[in-house]
Formats: sequence, structure tokens, C-alpha cells
Amino acid sequence: MRKWIALAVVLLALAAVWPLVVGTQVQGALAETHEAQLGEMRLRHEMLEYKRGYLGASGRSRLVVEEGGERIEIPLLHELRHGVLGARADSEVDLNALAAPGDALLDQLLRALDLRVHSRSGFGGGVTTRVAFDDLHMDLMTIPEVAGHLAMAGRKLWLELAAGKGRFAWSSEQILLSADLPELRISDGRFAWEARDIRYATVFESDADGVFGRLPDYEAGFAASAIELREEAASRLHIERPRVDAFQQTNNDRLDSRLRLQVDRARLDDAAGEALTLEMLDLQLGVLRWDRPSLLALLAELELIEARGVAGSQRNALIGAALIDALGGMIEHRPAIELKASLNEMPQRQLALEAELGLRGTKQALATRPLEALLLDSEMRLGLEWVEEIDAAYPDLDLADHLHALAEDGWVRRDGEAGFWHAAVEMKDGRVNINGVDRTAALLVMLFAFSGGMF
Repeated sequence: MRKWIALAVVLLALAAVWPLVVGTQVQGALAETHEAQLGEMRLRHEMLEYKRGYLGASGRSRLVVEEGGERIEIPLLHELRHGVLGARADSEVDLNALAAPGDALLDQLLRALDLRVHSRSGFGGGVTTRVAFDDLHMDLMTIPEVAGHLAMAGRKLWLELAAGKGRFAWSSEQILLSADLPELRISDGRFAWEARDIRYATVFESDADGVFGRLPDYEAGFAASAIELREEAASRLHIERPRVDAFQQTNNDRLDSRLRLQVDRARLDDAAGEALTLEMLDLQLGVLRWDRPSLLALLAELELIEARGVAGSQRNALIGAALIDALGGMIEHRPAIELKASLNEMPQRQLALEAELGLRGTKQALATRPLEALLLDSEMRLGLEWVEEIDAAYPDLDLADHLHALAEDGWVRRDGEAGFWHAAVEMKDGRVNINGVDRTAALLVMLFAFSGGMF
């Protein structure tokens, strides 16, 4: 019996002390200043005041965003409740302490949105914040900062937002930003821009030292069910299911980045009722095998040139030298820029381009013989039906005739069985081959002709 009584006393004592333990842990996590450099944007959250009680706490903090010389400060108020494994908080923007002038767009939006902010912090550190807001309908021309930049005297510019939500999570390993907007619309009676079912998310990863640097690793995505731009009695652009995906990753100082834009269907109607329809648009850009330290050194050098206020020819010379040094530092990794673009999936109706431009060799070769260090491998395809449609829409263009004339000289080739025109361009060791034929001399003649004797 005594053992049970002793156990009950221990449990009661632990239960009484536990809120204090939780409060201490949470205060330690929140009192720490969270700071990150995300590309050109610097993000910092700092606690200004923290009053801890037995079952809860209250505090004031400041979120600072700096980019391109601009600085935004958002003061926040917090009320926390201690739980078993952490704390939950209800937060709001301290409008009385908001530093933005009353005629600023930020000030008016924060006052109109009536944000509802709920956060959670656990023993492991880090904070997860969810933000929600109701429908918004406001005339942006009533805000002096907006009206001062737009020549729309006597007109209204409406901003409409359907009730949406966002999420922000911060830990020593990751920063997450996401937003869900069912509908966004901007209109003035003459034009309207509208997007529906917007989804956005980005995750930034810290490096091995827990630092979010100038070139952080990240994954990002944006999608919408439709985006539409309409002009009164003029034209209408309707885009179905646009999607953007991007990522950046570092592995042993090798930096790889990719960006991809996809659109299921885009249709442009003009005032005459004519339409241009594009299907299955796919654009891909890759920056591959770049040396991260060399890029960071280049950014630092460009910032130094800007800070010194160098101008004119000296500025151009310094920037050129910095670029050569950066490229020389990464050339042994065979850096490359990759581009892929296509319209439509059927070969007969496809417009496609695949190209990779890179460097190879040594730093000395790049400095003394830069053209020989360049490497290009590309191919372009143009569907036969696409050519017919262009000639039908624009009879004076005679695109098919021009392509046949180029084919006679071997600049392009027609593949009737596959259903497209195509051309392959390669550059290696300073020589340019088009469809397997060395065209270096011809291209040099064309270059001198177009330069008008500049060389």
C-alpha cells in the first residue's frame, strides 16, 4: 500500500512541476533568434518580450524581412498555453506597433485581412505556424502607395481574395512556406486577371552546419487550376493547369538546379474572334554541375563592385574578370546549362527544342581560347502540320518554301515518315557542325556580314 501511495505522490509532484518544465523548454526555443539568408532575402524572427507563467505565457516578437534594400518589420503578439509535449499559441499582428506608414499597401492589407494565427512549439525546438483569413474585397486605389504608382485617376482597382490559408514551419533543418488560395482576382472594369485553386509550397534545407546560406538547397512548387486574363472587347488568354516545379541541390560543392513549367492548354482569343491554341507546353531549364564556392565568390565580388560604386568601362571590366574567374573555377566540373522546350505531343504538330551549352577543359584554356572551351549540343523539331497551319494563317510568310530552300543547302532536314522538320547543331573544339556538316566558315562569313565591318 505504501508503494502505491509513494508512486501517487511522485506522479502528483511530477504533474505539478511538468508545466514549469514545458514552459522552460518552450521559452528556450522561442527566445532564440531565428535567422536565414534565402537567396537575396534575409528573414529574421526575434522575441522582444517573454513573460512566462505557470500554465502559459505571453510575449512580443518581430518578424523582419529584408530584400533589395527594402526592410519590412511586422510586430506580433502571442498568448501561449503549455501542454504535455510543448505549447500552443494564438498570435496576432500588433497593429498599434506596425512601423509601416498608414498609406502603405502592407499596412492596409494587414489591417483588412484580419489574420488568425495559430502556432505550436515542441521540445525538439522549431515552430509551426498556420495562418487563415476570410474573404477580402478592397479597392487598391484607396491606398496612396498604390495610387501614386498607377495612372488610373477616377478608376477603381479591385483586389478580391477568397478565404485562404498558409503555413510556416521553422526548425534547425528546414524552413517551409506554403499557401492555399481558392481564388485571386484583380480587375478595374476594363481588364481582369483571375487565378483559381492556387497551391504554393517551398522547403529550404540548411547545410551541414545548420545554416541557410546564399545558395540554399530547396524544393518548390506552384500550381493553379486556371489563370485567365481578359480585356474588355479585346482579347482573352486562358491557361489551364499551369504548374511550376523547381529544386536546387548541393552535393560535394556541386550545385544542380532545375526549373520546369508545364501547361496543359493555353488559348488566346483576339477581338476578331480568332484563336491561337497551344497544348502540352513543357519548358525545362537546368543548371548542372556548377561549383558552389565559385558562385559564392562571384556574388561576393559583384557586391563589392556595387558597394565601391564603380561605373563605366571599369565596372564592365571588373564584372567580366569576376565572371571569367568564376567560370575558370568550375570548368573542370564540366558545368552546363540545359534547355528543353516543347509544344504538343504529336510529332506532326510538335515544336521542340533540346539544347545543352557547357564548358570543358582547363582554366588556362578558357582564358586563352574561350571558343574552344564551349560545348554545344542541340536539336530542333518542327511538325509538318504545324508548318501547314502557320502558312494557312499567314499566307505571306511562305514558311514551307523557306524550309525547302534551306533543306536544299543542308541547313535543315525533312523527315516525312516521322512528320517533322529538324536540325541538329553541335559545337566542339571551336568548330560548328549543322546536321553533321562543318559550317564554321559559312557562319563566320555571316557574322562578319551582319557586323557591318565592326570586326
